[in-house]
Amino acid sequence: MNKSVVIAITSALFIAGCSIQSEKTPAISSDNINPICNVDNNMAGGWVTSSVTPEAKEAVEHVLSMMNTSAKLKQILDVKTQVVNGINYAIDFELDDGQVWNTRVYRSLKGQYQMTQPAQQGSMTQDCQ
Repeated sequence: MNKSVVIAITSALFIAGCSIQSEKTPAISSDNINPICNVDNNMAGGWVTSSVTPEAKEAVEHVLSMMNTSAKLKQILDVKTQVVNGINYAIDFELDDGQVWNTRVYRSLKGQYQMTQPAQQGSMTQDCQ
C-alpha cells in the first residue's frame, strides 16, 4: 500500500509539473533591443563602460580612414567594450565639424582592427530609455 501511495503522489507531482502554464510572459523582440543599453549589468560577456584608451583611439582612426570625410577627430565622447575573442568597441565620437558619429570596431587578439558596424550619425545610445 505504501508503494501505491508513493507512486500516486509522484505521478501527481509529475503531471502538475508538466501542465501548461496559463500565464505567459511576453516575448521581447531582439530586434528592438540595443545591447549597448544594458551596460554595466555585470553579465559575463556583456558591454561595460570604458575609458578612452590608445586602442580606442586607434579604432576610431581606423574608422575615419574608411569614411569619406575631410573632417578630423575632435574628441571621443563615449567608449563601451565587450570582451570576446578579442575586444569589441562601441564608440561615440565627435568630428571637428561638430557632427557626432558612432561605430563598432573589433580588435583581434593580434591587434588588427575591423569595423563591424559602419559609422552612423548620432549617439549609439540615442534610442535607449
